[in-house]
Amino acid sequence: MLDPTAIRAGLAPDATLPVTIYCYDQVSSTMDLTRTALATLPPEALPVLITAEEQVAGRGRLGRRWIAPPGSALLFSLGLRPPPIVATTPATLIWLATVALLETIDTTTPLKAGLKWPNDVLVQTPTGWAKTAGILLEGSWDTGRLVWAIIGCGVNVSAAPELPATLYPATALTLAGAPMIDRLHLLHTLLRRYDFWFRQLQAGETERLWQTWRSRLITLGQMVTITTGNDVIHGEAVDVDRSGTLIVREPTGIIRMVESGDVGLIGQPDQSTDHSDG
Repeated sequence: MLDPTAIRAGLAPDATLPVTIYCYDQVSSTMDLTRTALATLPPEALPVLITAEEQVAGRGRLGRRWIAPPGSALLFSLGLRPPPIVATTPATLIWLATVALLETIDTTTPLKAGLKWPNDVLVQTPTGWAKTAGILLEGSWDTGRLVWAIIGCGVNVSAAPELPATLYPATALTLAGAPMIDRLHLLHTLLRRYDFWFRQLQAGETERLWQTWRSRLITLGQMVTITTGNDVIHGEAVDVDRSGTLIVREPTGIIRMVESGDVGLIGQPDQSTDHSDG
């Protein structure tokens, strides 16, 4: 079981995050606990990291359930006050979280990792890409500015939902071919990458992060089907803009700008169900 002392021991002495760490055996949702912590902790105690061995009410995007046996996943939420450059562009925190996780998988496993727009982390398996992790962002706004944010993250380490429990291919790092993984080492590596990119944002730098996030999108150049709140869009994902909006060219040539939606790659199983968000 993860514990605050062990987590803190693996952080750099000058790390900017996390300041406060809580670890639990079983919780409803790490995001729920982090929301409470943000409301009660003094500013100097932030950012706050909350981990859990098991979530009984974990969820992904659109309130979907998150399913993982106890101890089989890395489950955490990070609550923070965003740097000024993030206050009006919250998608930047999604870029930070996904890029940091991709870099962590690159350095701790032999797996090839990629990103399905906007926040699903995939690894390549013998049968194709499969989801091993996802990111969920929650925040509070005041007069058009983000005043606090929670980054929720769930990584399938040693177990994944069995088909046909999900229409979307799901896997875990070890099931995809990674050797035995120490979750504490995985978390240490991930937090160091969080810290690196968070410092970049504190310094007002976003260009490198955006370029890195964009370069890891396996969605670009693919034919996709996107389910939005009121529509289903089919076409080629041609690019993303600086806000993170996906640019899709329909077969008729019409360009659609998609700010959010469930994306599936045409020719692969439906990829619209979340299973790896904190």
